[in-house]
Amino acid sequence: MNRRKGFTLIELLIVIAIIAVLLTILAPALQKAREYAKRAYCLSNVKHLTQAWMMYADDHDDRVVRSRAVQGDPGAAWTGWNYFNYPKDQQLEAIRGGQLYKYCKNDKAYRCPVSPAHEGLRTYCITNQWWPGSNIGPQDQLLAKRSFPKFPEERSVFIDNVGTDFDAIYNVYYSIPEWRNIPNWRHSNGTTISFADGHAEYWRWVNVDLTVEVAIKSYEYAMANNTTSRMRAQGDQRGNVDLHRVQRATWGKLGYTP
Repeated sequence: MNRRKGFTLIELLIVIAIIAVLLTILAPALQKAREYAKRAYCLSNVKHLTQAWMMYADDHDDRVVRSRAVQGDPGAAWTGWNYFNYPKDQQLEAIRGGQLYKYCKNDKAYRCPVSPAHEGLRTYCITNQWWPGSNIGPQDQLLAKRSFPKFPEERSVFIDNVGTDFDAIYNVYYSIPEWRNIPNWRHSNGTTISFADGHAEYWRWVNVDLTVEVAIKSYEYAMANNTTSRMRAQGDQRGNVDLHRVQRATWGKLGYTP
């Protein structure tokens, strides 16, 4: 008796169709798994940078490293001045010449894994309440020592930013309900952030209109005009809980009534 070998054409087409259906079902789950992996990598990066930041303070009588980069002098701050379109060698020099590099010598730890290649080799910034801060917050509330915050687990240090902040400091206002620098949204409409006690968290933005959509439009403007990452055309941000959360993590409180 002759025995049939292999599949018929119809059976083969059925198998292919089943595999296609399974791939369609599994694709979102696989994409989500990849995003979780990249988010975990990003969380690890900001945590390692914060540990380096803490070790620097341990070696310098509790004083924190300078947060804002100095143009032309990478060794003056935690990292060097860096435009996203600088040549790669110059960007590496800015990272490796910074004061935290001796504590964190992994070049890849300075860049979020979901950031586009054109944003350069550093996307993380220190929030602007740490010395010397910036001129958009209360100067009497700047923190020069790691031990100054009463609740270090609530005060931010590093934040995953978009790659357009050349001075390595993430600015957010204290006294007005507006964003200053663009918050990252690429981790499923959220970002990663670390704190002065050494832990790191993932923050998913709640207000898509006033945080994510405004951030995307501001980023597109910055890219098109080769300018800094200042937020634009924000609308009324007074009730934006995302903004409140970042401002409180930075300054410890809001400088206005929401």
